[in-house]
Amino acid sequence: MGREVNFHSIRNLEKQIEEGTGDVIQLRRARNSLLNVSTRVPPEILGSIFRWNVIPDFQDFAGLRKGSYNFLLVCHHWFEVASHTPELWSFWGNTLKQWWRRYSRSGNAPVDLVLSRYRMTGSHTPFSGLLQDAVRDRAARNTIRSIHLQSKRKSLVTSIVSSLTPDGEGVRSSNIESISLRYVDVSDLFARCCFPKLWYLHLSGGIKFSSWEYLGLHTTALTTLHLSVEETLRDPTTSEILSILAANPRLQNLTLSSHAISRSDGDGSTFRVPLHHLKNLCLRGSFHHVFQLLHRLDHPEVMDGMALVVSGCTVEDILETLGPYLRDYLRRDRRVQDGLGISVNSLGHCVSIQASTISDASGPTWGVAFATFTAILRDTLPLQTVDRLCIDFVAYTPRDRVVHFGGDLSMEAIRVLAPTMPEIKELHLAGAILATRFLQPDPDGPLASAKLFPSLQHIHLEDIILDDDDWSPLLPYLVHQTSHSQVVSLKLSGERVHICKDMVRDIKGLVDEFILDLPLDEECPFDYCSASEGEGDVAGGQG
Repeated sequence: MGREVNFHSIRNLEKQIEEGTGDVIQLRRARNSLLNVSTRVPPEILGSIFRWNVIPDFQDFAGLRKGSYNFLLVCHHWFEVASHTPELWSFWGNTLKQWWRRYSRSGNAPVDLVLSRYRMTGSHTPFSGLLQDAVRDRAARNTIRSIHLQSKRKSLVTSIVSSLTPDGEGVRSSNIESISLRYVDVSDLFARCCFPKLWYLHLSGGIKFSSWEYLGLHTTALTTLHLSVEETLRDPTTSEILSILAANPRLQNLTLSSHAISRSDGDGSTFRVPLHHLKNLCLRGSFHHVFQLLHRLDHPEVMDGMALVVSGCTVEDILETLGPYLRDYLRRDRRVQDGLGISVNSLGHCVSIQASTISDASGPTWGVAFATFTAILRDTLPLQTVDRLCIDFVAYTPRDRVVHFGGDLSMEAIRVLAPTMPEIKELHLAGAILATRFLQPDPDGPLASAKLFPSLQHIHLEDIILDDDDWSPLLPYLVHQTSHSQVVSLKLSGERVHICKDMVRDIKGLVDEFILDLPLDEECPFDYCSASEGEGDVAGGQG
């Protein structure tokens, strides 16, 4: 199994390296030469270990992790094994400069062509000559596994895609498994290639497509399809989108947005597309076209995630179509049985509601969002109308199961909604106005002596707005909420307001836990703070 390890010599060399005595590089080489791990592991297995160390993450196009090739520096044997393992070099890198360094080492191993939009591609690095010939040769020999070209250099991406596109007549079969492209004309590539192994397709930005029928004709194994196009030679019709989906019945993740859902063909057909394996669905587009497409999809009753973002809505559209769809979807989902998180956000022209799982119903922890419904209105509405719309929108959710609630609603809307959600344990409000009777019921109403949130345990106020620069309404609320021995924790966060040191001390005396993430200026703009008092209390109040 090789020579024995001389632990005494290794420890001496390690000590010299730590102390920085002598030539550190020579010391490391001497230490590495005494390690016999490379002689114990067969080269084939060692090469496989190296390969797993450099596998990039294509899902977020992060590319290689920093230091992925550091094993080349361990010893001469490891370097030799790596040099004779072509699979190690099948990923040419994140930039064109890295392509030039590695393309000749990959041998016949299937390669991944990646240009990351998050990294500089090197404006002076050309795609020509031997490198361009190598890409063309790879395409001709059908030894390309992935194409992820996210560079903003349109001319460069166009040149690479042209090199990958077969010449001549007929359609060729390609072994490519995943494709991600943006800002390029893909018409010829998908017209001349059939992709029986393609499982991941992401087309975004200024993609140009002369005929969408090729996607349906030349793909059959997609499990992830993301079309987020801004500019096309011709936008797809609803029937063309449905044909693409019907050709790929194993789809698990589907995202269609913008121009990908923008045209009706009025053919009058009613056939439905079965997508029984779908886990995540995201549709973005005009209200009419999104629902026209949605009603033609036969998808599972429960998915890991659904997002509908519709534009050009009226209030009637939300209450007659989007709201009932939200209600029916949540009724079918068993995840809402043990607790539900609801977040509502509103502007004068936009209303959004998000449903989340609760990972820990006993603590201030939101889980993963599994349903998002956003409506972008045709016209900007007055605040009172938006409030009323939000209240009606929330009414479509199973409010008796809401455990966590958040949003940017007005106090008037909160007072209306709160009695219908008595199980709320966590409340997260953004941009709330701190004024008299903050989060307390109407003194002249039927709930005047009750608590708006009888089950509340945690409250988070973010970017709170002070009425008359005054924090004092917060104290009566905390006294009210913590009466009858109710325990509540409080978190304050934001960057726009100052909190006084005396107020911090008073709050800490009323709550079980106080987490403070607000600026604590040395000089109080309200002249309330004492420079010599409360220093220790403030420091202890931050979490």
